[in-house]
Formats: sequence, structure tokens, C-alpha cells
Amino acid sequence: MIIYDCEIIKAIQGKNEPRLNGIEYCGGWRDFENMGISIICAYDYSENRYRVFADDNFMEFAGLVEKASVVIGFNSLGFDNPLCRANGIDVPDEKSWDLLAELWAGAGLSRTFCYPSHIGFGLDACSEANFGTKKSGNGAMAPVDWQQGKIGSVIDYCINDVKLTKALVDRVIDQEFLRDPRDKNRIIEIPSPDRR
Repeated sequence: MIIYDCEIIKAIQGKNEPRLNGIEYCGGWRDFENMGISIICAYDYSENRYRVFADDNFMEFAGLVEKASVVIGFNSLGFDNPLCRANGIDVPDEKSWDLLAELWAGAGLSRTFCYPSHIGFGLDACSEANFGTKKSGNGAMAPVDWQQGKIGSVIDYCINDVKLTKALVDRVIDQEFLRDPRDKNRIIEIPSPDRR
């Protein structure tokens, strides 16, 4: 099993936000062909180590995916998998386990996003509800930082997201539940990814 997360090169303009001077933008959250991938970070359970992949070793990540029995992400079915495919890296949905989709299903919702019922389940909210920890930054700033040459900052942000996802996945593996990020007193039962 592996856990992974991607960061993009081109920024995505938020609603009612001005464009930043000197920053390249793609056409939005579904414009996978034009986003580009800056960094992929992963945790490999078989080797018990974190990995960082960039343009010079993306094919090593593809090899890691090919060997893995399960490829885990947070919103990977909706974002990371199609982003990888658009950039020549096949992450098959059939061997993917998306923690966000599993949370939605456990809460009695569909596995695909539908506004407004599916809001409130972000990685930040889930980490805070379950461990009292938060993300180290804002994903929308990662492409801006990348374009401004803040490479270490983007790697740090991405690997921290993998670490937070791993903590949540490990709880699911051990206890098969997470606290609902919208109501910390509610438990959401989630089947373990290693029982697929």
C-alpha cells in the first residue's frame, strides 16, 4: 500500500480573487491537462518511508504505483488520479482507495462531491477533528510558491498532507472509524483499505 498526494504547477484563480502578477494560471479545478505536476509525495508502507518525486523521477512513482496493492489518497479519485493520468502517469481507479470518498460513503452520502451536502470533510477539518492537528498551509498557494521558486516549501506542504492522511488511514486500519469533521461527537465507520 502507498499513500500519495500531488501539487500542481499552475495556480487556480479563486472566486472573486484577482490574478497575481507574474503567476501562470490554468483553467480551473478540472483543467488537468494544463495544471502540470510540481511534486508528488508518497508514503510506502512496504518500505516504511516517505518519498518525493519531481519531474526527474516521476516514472519511479509510476513504478511504485504499479507495484502497490492499494493506492491511497485524499480526494485522489476526484483530483490526484486524473491529474496523474493527464500527465502520463497511470494511477488506476480500480486499485485506488480514496479516504475522502470513504468518509462521504460512511456518512451516508454519495462517493462523488455534491454541493452543499459534501462540504466540511476536508483534510484539515478531518485532522483537527481526529487529532487536533491542522495542515501546514493552503493548497491553493502551493502553485504560487512553486512558481516563485519556493520549492522546499511546496515539498514540505505536500509531504505534510501525506503525513496527515497516513495518520487518518492508520486509525481506519486499526479501528475502522474516524470522527466526523462536522460533528466530533459522531463516529463514521470506514472499512480498512487493507481489507479490499
